[in-house]
Amino acid sequence: MFLRFYDEGLAQASFLIACDRTREGIVIDPRRDAAVYLEAARQHGVTLVAAIETHVHADFVSGAHELASAGVRVICGPGSALHYDNHEVRDGEELVIGDVRLTFLHTPGHTPEHISILAVTPGKPSRLFTGDFLFVGAVGRPDLLGTEQTKRLAHDLYASVQRLSTLDDDIEVHPGHGSGSLCGAGIGQEPSSTIGIERRQNPMLQFSSENAFVSAVLGDLPDTPPYFARMKRVNQEGAPVLGLAKGPRPVPAIKPAAAAALAADGVLIIDLRAPDAFAAEHPYGALNLGYGSKVGYWAGWVLQPDEPMILLAAAPSEAQEAAMQLLRVGLDRIEGHVAGGFDAWKDAALPVATLSVRSPSDLKIARESHEPLTLVDVRTPKEFLAGHIEGAINIPLGELRSRIDDVPRGGAIATMCEAGYRSSLAASILEREGVAAIVNIEGGMSAFRTLEAT
Repeated sequence: MFLRFYDEGLAQASFLIACDRTREGIVIDPRRDAAVYLEAARQHGVTLVAAIETHVHADFVSGAHELASAGVRVICGPGSALHYDNHEVRDGEELVIGDVRLTFLHTPGHTPEHISILAVTPGKPSRLFTGDFLFVGAVGRPDLLGTEQTKRLAHDLYASVQRLSTLDDDIEVHPGHGSGSLCGAGIGQEPSSTIGIERRQNPMLQFSSENAFVSAVLGDLPDTPPYFARMKRVNQEGAPVLGLAKGPRPVPAIKPAAAAALAADGVLIIDLRAPDAFAAEHPYGALNLGYGSKVGYWAGWVLQPDEPMILLAAAPSEAQEAAMQLLRVGLDRIEGHVAGGFDAWKDAALPVATLSVRSPSDLKIARESHEPLTLVDVRTPKEFLAGHIEGAINIPLGELRSRIDDVPRGGAIATMCEAGYRSSLAASILEREGVAAIVNIEGGMSAFRTLEAT
C-alpha cells in the first residue's frame, strides 16, 4: 500500500506505506495534523509501527511528536538529537515490515543528519523517499544551518548525489516537496520521478566537478523565510503535543464584543477575507491574511509564536482550516474565531476601518503628476532586483514589522508586491502600527508591467 499526502500551501509531501500481508505501516515525514495518517491506516486496516523523519525540518512542524504520543515509534537520521524518544539509524540499517524492506541511506547535504529511505517490495516498484535531498529537477539547499556549515554541507550534498550512481534507473523517486517549496531552487511540477530521469534531466546531476556543483548550488539559493530557524528548534525539541493525532483541535466561537475586548488588550485579529473585502471595511487593527492554501505560509513570515490571535472568517470551516495551517508552522495561540464573522462585528457596532486601494493606472498618474507618494515594495530582494518601479524602497514583507521605523512618515504610503496579496497584508501591518495615509496597489507589479506593455 502506498499513499501520498500533499499540503499545497507548504508544497510538502508525506507518505504512508504498508505491507499488504501483515498490515503494518510506516509514515515518512508526517505533518503536524497527524490524525490523517491514523485515519487512513484505520480505513485500510493498517497498524502504524513507525514514523520516519528524513531530517529535522525547517519549513513545517513535524507530526512525529504527535504520533509518538499515540505510541508510534520515531526513527530519524544519525545525529538528529531529537529531545524525545526516537531511534537514530546508521547508514545501511534496515527495517523490515512484513514483505517491505526499508534501507536507510545517510544522504547529508541539506542537513547533516538527512536520510533517504529505499523501500523494496517483491513484485512492486522500488521507491526511494528522498526528503529534501533530491527533488524532481533539483537538489536540497545546504544553507539553512548558517554560513559556517553551508559550504561543508554543499560538498556533502555532492557526495550524496554520487551515491545515486549505484542505484537502478527504474527506482521511483518520491521527494518531500514539490514546486513552490523554498527548500530547493527550481523544483519541478511533477510529484515523482525515477533515478534514470533525474540522472538524465536534473541540472544538478550533470556536474562531474565537485567544485562546479558546489558553486552552482550556492549560486542559486532561494529566499529564506524568517520562521525557518524557529521550525528547526521546534522540531528538534518536539513541538507541544496538542492531541492532533486524535483529530483537529476545535476553534471556539467568540462573540464579537468579547473578541473586540481581547483585541483591545493586544490580541491580533486575523481577517481571512479577500483583500478587496478587507479594504472595503475591516475590524480596526486587523491583519489581512486572505483565506486560501497559503495562510500558514505567509503567517509564518510575519507572526511570532507567542502572539495570541483571533480569526475572522467568512465561515467557521474556513477558520478551522486556517487554524490548522497556522498550527503547521508553529503558531499555536489561536484563541478562537469571531462568531458570525464580519457581519456580526458590524452589527455589534464595533470599530471598523477602511483601506484605500489604487490601480496601477492611478499609480502611474500619481507618479507623472509628482504626487507625494512613497512606494514600499514588500517583495523579496531577489524579486526587487529583477525589476521594480523607480524610487520604490524595498522592505521585504518578512522584515516589515521589525523595520517599521524605516517606513517614511509624513506622507502617503503605497504598498506593492507581485500580485496584491502580500501588499494588502503589508498595508494592514502598517495600519496597525499607526502609519497614516496607506494605499494598497491592487494587482501589484504584475498588473503594472501589463499596463506598461500596452
